[in-house]
Amino acid sequence: MAAKRALWTRTHNSKDQVIRVAQNLGNVEAKIVIRRARPNENNSVHALVQAIADETFAYLFGPSQVPMGEPNWISAWVAIAGEEIIGVTMTQDEWVTDLWVRSDNRRRGIGAKLLEQAELEVRSRGHETFRLRVVKSNIRAIQFYESRGWRVHREFAHEKFGHAMFEMRKSNRTIPTPSDTVSL
Repeated sequence: MAAKRALWTRTHNSKDQVIRVAQNLGNVEAKIVIRRARPNENNSVHALVQAIADETFAYLFGPSQVPMGEPNWISAWVAIAGEEIIGVTMTQDEWVTDLWVRSDNRRRGIGAKLLEQAELEVRSRGHETFRLRVVKSNIRAIQFYESRGWRVHREFAHEKFGHAMFEMRKSNRTIPTPSDTVSL
């Protein structure tokens, strides 16, 4: 079986930056595109995020759905495999407000690429420090962020539900400049 290898490339079209990835996993080649969400995908993105949040945080909210608020994903970046949305990220001001990847697509570099896109977007707004919030008990997410240069800044209680949260920060100076090709 061939070694796992991924090649990420950046291309530009008239409206959005599109990032393409080709992953060679043995004899299977999968293409993943990271692009802006389209208006007609808003409900699909919201359903994906709701499903991931329910799966990830069921222990916090019991049998009811994780409260997600109003579905407004128009400014999001999505990861697409074939016709399916498999991941999403969104930013606002200096915040990475959302980063979600379907569990069956984790550990393939998709979350890292979505995070990189979010960081580039926040950087383009001129912010020196980038911020995000993560549930304190979500150890895998915290380790993921820390491995990409993010650091826990403070702990606080969620303002609405009371569970423990971390605010994490990353300096603009530690964000890599986009390259044309990055091999994983």
